[in-house]
Amino acid sequence: MQKIAAVIGTTGVGKSQLGVELCKALRGQVINADSMQVYKGLDIISNKMPAIERQGVPHHLMDFLDPEKEYNVTDFERDAALCIDKLTSEQQLPVVVGGTNYYIQSLIWQNTLSKSESPRRSPSPERYSEFDNVLTSELYAQLCKVDPVMANKWNPSDRRKIIRSLKIFHDTGKPQGEIIKEQQEQLKRHGLPAKYKSLIFWLYADPVKLNPRLDERVDKMIETGLFDEIQELRKRVVDGSVRLPGQDLEKYQRGLWQAIGYKEFDSYFTALEANNSTSSDLDKIRQECTERMKAATRRYAKRQVQWIRNKLLPTVRNSNGDVQVYLLDATNLDVWDSSVRDKAIEIATAFQSNDTMPAPVELSEVAASMLSVPPDAQDTHSRVLNWKKYTCPICRTEKGEEAVLNGEMEWQQHLKSRWHRKSTKHQKLVKERLRPLQEGSTPSAS
Repeated sequence: MQKIAAVIGTTGVGKSQLGVELCKALRGQVINADSMQVYKGLDIISNKMPAIERQGVPHHLMDFLDPEKEYNVTDFERDAALCIDKLTSEQQLPVVVGGTNYYIQSLIWQNTLSKSESPRRSPSPERYSEFDNVLTSELYAQLCKVDPVMANKWNPSDRRKIIRSLKIFHDTGKPQGEIIKEQQEQLKRHGLPAKYKSLIFWLYADPVKLNPRLDERVDKMIETGLFDEIQELRKRVVDGSVRLPGQDLEKYQRGLWQAIGYKEFDSYFTALEANNSTSSDLDKIRQECTERMKAATRRYAKRQVQWIRNKLLPTVRNSNGDVQVYLLDATNLDVWDSSVRDKAIEIATAFQSNDTMPAPVELSEVAASMLSVPPDAQDTHSRVLNWKKYTCPICRTEKGEEAVLNGEMEWQQHLKSRWHRKSTKHQKLVKERLRPLQEGSTPSAS
């Protein structure tokens, strides 16, 4: 079985640096697994590692795609597999580095994307232009008819995910929910075979320490030319040399346009281009957009950790020992060499030599805590098939409809939310006021 190493973790935690250090120490090359860094140029908005910092280590699947093109997980799986074959034949260690975790997960495991999910014909963006001007509610109604399992999982307003499931149905002739059921049956019979013997390093930093670093990173991006990249992209959209995918209904939900930074500063550049705002108004809008980008970056980092804990680790548990995850504590950058680099090189060296490797949970207290997976934790497929929507009889939306929550986690969060507490309190007050009437008496005037 071919061997690969991978470096995962939140944005801004040092994945690219560790990838280079591993390659330098172990004769390897980097395979990019960041869905934004595949695009040509745009080095700042996509957070590419500067060429000088790569220290001559080749980086594959980076900086090759035109901005108007789209690149999906099946494209990555195919291209990365070819890179791995080539590097293995050259006795180089493939080191997959990136924050697009579902790219890496689909690459490593056999049935994350089953053979039945392979398109019947080669898809192209033009094939899906029929979705562009259709209301999200209508698309959701279509999905309910062809794939009720996935319709039950997705929020009716989540246009991007609804379209993704519809595309799978149109490409394969099978509902995504049916494909997942087939994969789950394979899992029960054969376990979850990995395509590669994989060593995964999870770089983790305490959010209390990481969030200020992420804020500083946004400020540095602005200082070093983020606005120039955004303005250039906007000009290319205006002159027609770059086309936004879809129409307004799908704006910023596909391809490069999902990158954090472009959409967050839309209102600032719209006001700037209109040339009818005062400098103080522009400064205020710019500051608001900056804070919006920082908040989006922090939320993205949080989601990346949730993905690793809730989706990747349960999958690793079912992979028959061919995939191991080691958490390295990158909270304190002052001790990077001892707490991250040296440990990673030592473990990777043992991995390459088939020597005894330490138990992942023994590296640190943080590793023991974050790598623990509850016995009842479900893999991705099980969660989809057992997905349940909850309706709150107390809380109402702005349209007066009962609140609908997607999945157990969202339901539990809702029960603890201020919205639910406020609605519950209001309902209790209403009942107290109505009780005298229900008991046949009239409340006294006060």
